Amino acid sequence: MRKKILISAYAISPYKGSEYAAAWNTVKYLATSHDVWVLYGMSDDHMGDTHTLRKYISENPNPAIKFIEVDGGRAAKAINLLNKAGAGWFFYFAYYLWQRRALRAAKMLLETVDIDVVHQLGPIGFREPGFLWQLNKPFVWGPIGGMMMVDKRLMQGQPVAAQFKFALKNAINYLQLNYSVRIKKAFRQAGVLVAATTYAQAVIQEKMGKPSIHLPETWLVPDARFAEEKFDGVNRQVRLIWCGTHNNRKNLQLCLQALALVKQKNWVIHILGSGPLTQSLKKLAIELGIASNIVWNGQVSRAASFKIMQMSHLHIITSIAEDNPNVLYEAISYGVPTLSIDHFGMADAICNCSGIKIAIDENTLMANKMAAVINHLLANPDVLKVMAHNTLLSAGKFEWHKKLAKLNGIYNLAIERHQEHRIRKVLTQIATAV
Repeated sequence: MRKKILISAYAISPYKGSEYAAAWNTVKYLATSHDVWVLYGMSDDHMGDTHTLRKYISENPNPAIKFIEVDGGRAAKAINLLNKAGAGWFFYFAYYLWQRRALRAAKMLLETVDIDVVHQLGPIGFREPGFLWQLNKPFVWGPIGGMMMVDKRLMQGQPVAAQFKFALKNAINYLQLNYSVRIKKAFRQAGVLVAATTYAQAVIQEKMGKPSIHLPETWLVPDARFAEEKFDGVNRQVRLIWCGTHNNRKNLQLCLQALALVKQKNWVIHILGSGPLTQSLKKLAIELGIASNIVWNGQVSRAASFKIMQMSHLHIITSIAEDNPNVLYEAISYGVPTLSIDHFGMADAICNCSGIKIAIDENTLMANKMAAVINHLLANPDVLKVMAHNTLLSAGKFEWHKKLAKLNGIYNLAIERHQEHRIRKVLTQIATAV
């Protein structure tokens, strides 16, 4: 049955990755079966930057999707200037004000449109639940993530400032999950909770006492072609790929340290992205003696990154804290197996036949284990072809029509629970009156 769905997706774009792409793909696929209204605040780099989405909408109208741009207001924009300057935590103050404006926009919409379900979609972090649960409509919140507590062993080898930042975030997560009245109230009011990872699912059950449905926010790349021809010269050179921002959280240094321990040299790694640590990481690669095996691609378009991924034999993730990185699902889409630390969303998405997961341990031990895996694959490159085909098979469980069917079930459940709640409320009022 076709529904009228109101989505809150602060960051959304058909051109960008991460949260933007997750929201865009969700809305795009929902619109194949439903009428969708989308509250959004940015499509580019910062709050209020929406010109690329506005241009796209004008050139590619979809009658099933109505985009409602929500302006954060002067105060939010002023506060967000500090976020632009690098003080990232100030974003949450600006985002809180934006959520207030989003509630106002939603109430105005409900005056003319009888929405069936309200969905607080993104960003996925639990820290800011918004206010749409106040609308007295069937309400879905999620996928919810950002609840991870970083293992102390993963902080080893990081600069003191980075270690302090990770420890501070752990402390803030603990305090908010245990003591934030507003966050707890939002969890209680949600008809259906959706967890981004099984780790988040367990935390929601433990801290909020409520069940949730596990559904990653990320989607496969549509019409991704498996490049069988890339294995023609795999015995001569194995192509590795690492993607992400060059910062402490993404932990590229662990990847470089592991590669320095690899004895065989029949490999090249394409490193995509940039960030505050780019120059120091390039210097580290020189010191480790592996600079000649590295191609630093920098920031590239999504199309270019897809092409590099498509022609790669092994994808590497070394993130310290990550829910469901888009790049993991891009790798799965193109049949590229992944070598990763065994935690959070990577633990959920990577199966033993289509990737290799390294248990969390001391930094040097993890580097040695990763190097041993890469050495084995370089000595036996035919294994990579088997893993690639297994990765394609594992991609079946993430196909868009299966995720859409699960979302439809979630919306039906939210409507059912909302109706049950209304009936119970009426019966309670009758019993009280009698």
